[in-house]
Amino acid sequence: MKHGILLLSVSQILDNWEEYVTIKKWKNGLKYNSHRNRLSPKTEQAIKIWMPLYIEFTRKNPDELVDEALNGKETVKARLSDFCTWLIEERGKKFNAAVHGSYHMIRGFYSHNDINTQKIRTPKVDPSEVQFTDDQVPLFDIVEVEQPDGSKTKEKILKRQLIKTFFECLSLRDKIIAMCIKDCGMDSGDVLDIPLATIRYQDTSQERIFIRGLRNKTGEIISTFFSTETSKLVRNYVKLNRSNADDTETIFVESTKEFKINFNKKYGRSFNPELDKLKLGPVDPHNLSRSFRLATEKLEKLLSTNEKPVKFLQRIKQSPLRPKRFRKLFSEVCDVVGIPVDVKRVFMGKSDPSNKPYEGKSRQDLELYYEKIEPKLMIYSEEPSTTKIQEMMQLKKQMKEEIKREIFDELKFFEQKTKDE
Repeated sequence: MKHGILLLSVSQILDNWEEYVTIKKWKNGLKYNSHRNRLSPKTEQAIKIWMPLYIEFTRKNPDELVDEALNGKETVKARLSDFCTWLIEERGKKFNAAVHGSYHMIRGFYSHNDINTQKIRTPKVDPSEVQFTDDQVPLFDIVEVEQPDGSKTKEKILKRQLIKTFFECLSLRDKIIAMCIKDCGMDSGDVLDIPLATIRYQDTSQERIFIRGLRNKTGEIISTFFSTETSKLVRNYVKLNRSNADDTETIFVESTKEFKINFNKKYGRSFNPELDKLKLGPVDPHNLSRSFRLATEKLEKLLSTNEKPVKFLQRIKQSPLRPKRFRKLFSEVCDVVGIPVDVKRVFMGKSDPSNKPYEGKSRQDLELYYEKIEPKLMIYSEEPSTTKIQEMMQLKKQMKEEIKREIFDELKFFEQKTKDE
């Protein structure tokens, strides 16, 4: 009977756990620390996943958990460790997810309620499974390049045809978004948040669109570019599809079909054009990820033959051609061409104190670095500089051989002439 009362108590806590003072203090702390003074939807969702599980595990309400933690660091340390084990053994969570839920999310609950958790060690996570998935679908080829001195070195170049074919499996809007992510190194959520004013009031004589703003996740300054080929696509998309939109609206918006699906989910009924107003909102990052996955399925069918089926996707695992993969592609290209790490972080909006001197760099200064990256990122434009260099070197080699032959023929001619005399 006592056990039944305990379960009822936990159920009651879960009915209104968000109303506890300690939960509100946690959320407010996260909100005040964010650069936009708001909780991101992802953080809100994570709290709603992990805190109810922690309450179920501990059978205590949030205020009781903080009171218990006042006994000392060891109490919290034991709780987090036991919760991590419980998530794996009782809830079937994978080790990395259990570590994230325990040591990142729930520890944040304690720290925002003034409990010192700094010296609690976070377990090392296993190598990311998604990396193994990505390795099965490489986006670069390794080629040998002959140097002027005749030596050969290996170089990474984009698998342009594969990427181009994948992009053609996307809708026009999503293809342009993919191009933007690939070119600028920004997170997909940040690309989807770029306002129209950023595009409209830039000098169109500048071939590249310049982006300067704050990254949603870190609040760090982003200063980056869209390539010349992508800038043309973006400007044309805005001209054809967003001419009547306000400056504060995002560049990319949901389709009418997506709007109607979301409307039905929100209101529990179909959209009625006679009663309801059609107001297209920003593209949802989750919907974008789903579109990329569907495009990957199309790509599999395109590349498959009866003799050799192609399979990129694995059940329940992330797609190797998800939006984030193209952000990683940008990072790799920066490394290939030798862009300084601090400059790369400014391009991508990554947090590091060493970035600070570069954050104030002018567009012109940063563009000098970007010009080194751009040829390696091009998909639809002319062949990259590597191929041109190889052609020029081959031509140079042929010219040298021709000059040698001419000199040899002249020497033979003079030798013969000398003998005749």
